[in-house]
Amino acid sequence: MADLSHVTEYTAITRHRDDMQLAAGRRRRRMILAVVLVTTLSGIGYWITPPLGIMLVGIGAMVLFFSAIIGGSSVPHHVMEGVEGEARVLDTLSRLPDDHALFNQVHIPDPELTNGRRELDFIIVGPAAVTIVEAKNTPGLIHVDPDSRQWRVVKRAGCGSSPGWNAIDNPLIQVRAQTRALERWLLTHGLALRPQGMVCFARPDAAVAEPEKAELPVVTTDELIEHVAASQNGRPMPETDRQALIRLLQRTAQGQLARAA
Repeated sequence: MADLSHVTEYTAITRHRDDMQLAAGRRRRRMILAVVLVTTLSGIGYWITPPLGIMLVGIGAMVLFFSAIIGGSSVPHHVMEGVEGEARVLDTLSRLPDDHALFNQVHIPDPELTNGRRELDFIIVGPAAVTIVEAKNTPGLIHVDPDSRQWRVVKRAGCGSSPGWNAIDNPLIQVRAQTRALERWLLTHGLALRPQGMVCFARPDAAVAEPEKAELPVVTTDELIEHVAASQNGRPMPETDRQALIRLLQRTAQGQLARAA
């Protein structure tokens, strides 16, 4: 199993889970109160006159229906979708051998961005290479087109419906920028390493068409371990560089946690 000691918690998932548990508790209390009130009022109404009792039962059924709605999460839907994709990729990457150290949600300096910082979903420090994995949670059949600004995505809208299509921004552009930024940042710390990059589509209903067109691996989670292993086939990294890199990423992660606190 991969070294997960440097992995940080996905706070959005924790907050969403807490919100849903709180909403479920509120729903139970609403349901108990609604059942007591509906039963009491319907009984009184039926005692006065049966038609009134039947009418109150109907009203009570609507009250119970709306009381059963569990409520929502404070985490925006698009944020939750992205985090769920990263969590699925992390679950897959955790099956790597124990000589692979995993880092997630890593922020590094990048002068190409206006805010001066870039987030990398995953950095894998293996025995021979440093690999960046960019997680995407897009469903459907993704058509790889390395030279296009957008990629076509085909998916079914529902049971028996005709396929529809959408588009996503070309993720290779993002990964290329990530590898440049990481390589520059490592050089400023005396580490002359050339990171490798790949894109992983995390949804179980995702598939990739013509991935061989891309100069970087574009894979699903079913193929991820195989491609990470292939990225480690070169000459082993000097152990001093490997340990220095792990310490650097660890300090960066600790700094992020301190700023968040």
